[in-house]
Amino acid sequence: MLMFLGVLGLLLFIFFILKGIVSVFRKKNFKRDFLFALGSFILFVTMVSIDASNDDPKQLTKNHEQVANKEVKNDSKEEKKESTKEKKQADKEKEQQATKEENSPETTTNDSKEDSLNKSTNAPKEKVVKLDEKAHGVQAPVTKVVDGDTIHVSMNGKDETVRMLLLDTPETVDPNEPVQPFGPEASSFAKQTLSGKTVGIQVGSEARDKYGRLLAYVWIGDKTYQEMVLEKGLGRTAYLYNDTSMLDQFHKVQDVAINKKIGVWSIPGYAHVDHNHGYHYQEEKKVNPTPAPVQKTTPKPAPEPEPEPVQEEPAQTAEIFQNCTDLRTKYPNGVPATHPAYQAKMDRDKDNFACEK
Repeated sequence: MLMFLGVLGLLLFIFFILKGIVSVFRKKNFKRDFLFALGSFILFVTMVSIDASNDDPKQLTKNHEQVANKEVKNDSKEEKKESTKEKKQADKEKEQQATKEENSPETTTNDSKEDSLNKSTNAPKEKVVKLDEKAHGVQAPVTKVVDGDTIHVSMNGKDETVRMLLLDTPETVDPNEPVQPFGPEASSFAKQTLSGKTVGIQVGSEARDKYGRLLAYVWIGDKTYQEMVLEKGLGRTAYLYNDTSMLDQFHKVQDVAINKKIGVWSIPGYAHVDHNHGYHYQEEKKVNPTPAPVQKTTPKPAPEPEPEPVQEEPAQTAEIFQNCTDLRTKYPNGVPATHPAYQAKMDRDKDNFACEK
């Protein structure tokens, strides 16, 4: 504000000086102008002197330093007070936590845990059974091997019968079937591979069949037991009514055995891919050769009367059934084309075997 009045006084001083000079040349009353100019000059000088005294730099720096020192002292005092308060609060909290830990039951449990750990370290180490990291399904020990495609395992505290998915091996234990070729080999391979082992049981989309057996893929590490059997030619793919997620992989393995003509594929017409009617095999009946007749010199016998013509036995009468369900009541495994109960309409897959399972 003082600076503004000083500037205003200076401007008025200049204005009235110039106006007085003009009045002198015009021969007018110039005394009033010079008086106003003098008053303006006095105003300018007084304002400048007052402002200069207030704006003394040394005095200003001293004032600023004093104010700053006061503020620093106040801040340091407040910080000391806050730090002491925080220390006191922290000490109180530590004491409270210590008392809580002494009174809490967790300390006793921790002590007991430490004692148990010390005891366990001194105790003899037990054997830890490590499972294969690549294992699939539910891990279950094999308790019994029935044949090449059926086993018993212990799962969830129960003895479970497992029928392997997409696999059929020749029969060895079926009371209605004779022991079929490569059946004993398949059973022997199953016993060697699975007996006493822990396997992975991966249950299919339908957990059980009509007999209550688990339908599952059986894993040994990162490979199924089904693949092991198929690649050796000891079985074939069949029973596709359940989970078929691994059928393509099984076909690739099986094709190798088919091309090599090993195992069940070494007998022409014995095994068929993806069929459910079992294996076509009939043992040839051994015929004992009859000894050659011994010629004897005997007198010619008297002519005997001609024998009556022998009537031929009538051919086997055809057995007629309404459908496969009716036929299986008498022939549960179906009938071949040579059987009197065979009907072409019941042979849907045209393999000369009707109503097979």
